[in-house]
Amino acid sequence: MTRGSKIDTILTWLFMVLAAAAIIFYFVFPDNHLPFLYCGGAAICFRLVQYLMRFIS
Repeated sequence: MTRGSKIDTILTWLFMVLAAAAIIFYFVFPDNHLPFLYCGGAAICFRLVQYLMRFIS
């Protein structure tokens, strides 16, 4: 996968949406940080997959 490819763009947008959702969940649910952890963890996983796909191909 190269930079600027369609999959790369989709994974970047997915990461940004999940990261923004994690920030929103952090402030909306101050007592329960589980939604923040789920969204933040998913965002990090997608970003790692993107970097691995760039590195492999």
